[in-house]
Amino acid sequence: MPTPVHRSFVWTSIITLFLDQLTKTVIYGMFARPNTPPSVSIIGNILKISFTTNPSGVFGLKFGPPWFHFLLQGSGIVLLLFFVLRNKNYFLSYAYGIILGGALGNLIDRIRLGYVIDFIDFEIRAIRFRWFTFNLADAFIVIGVIMIFFYEFIIGIKQRKECKSENAGLSGQQFHNPN
Repeated sequence: MPTPVHRSFVWTSIITLFLDQLTKTVIYGMFARPNTPPSVSIIGNILKISFTTNPSGVFGLKFGPPWFHFLLQGSGIVLLLFFVLRNKNYFLSYAYGIILGGALGNLIDRIRLGYVIDFIDFEIRAIRFRWFTFNLADAFIVIGVIMIFFYEFIIGIKQRKECKSENAGLSGQQFHNPN
């Protein structure tokens, strides 16, 4: 029977997947019309919406045949589910849900279309910096990973220190010999 923590993971995954697929559908519809400009500026030349397709892997890198990309994504999803089943923390369940929703969004594109739809185009011309065009699924995956790092390195360290200090206090009481 699913626990409330697992339900929060499932709902976060569903919402994330829905938002990803909705934005890709809207972007595809916007740029499929004739006479559509190649990009739409959101914040000057820094942030634009541009329709691109990515038949390759992460950041457009090719590292093997197409089936290998499915294998990597599938393996990542199975590994993520392993962590989810062991998880009892709400914060981590949201992080895992965000990652799964993003991973499933890109996997659905790859299965349905043979490529992933990317549309967020970020560039700072003054310093000649241009990031790879990405989508909400990519952003969700990065946000989820950052949340896990935050939990493990900030909250986790604090909890381990508190646990050690509690255990040190207990062990000192247990072995204290007043004679």
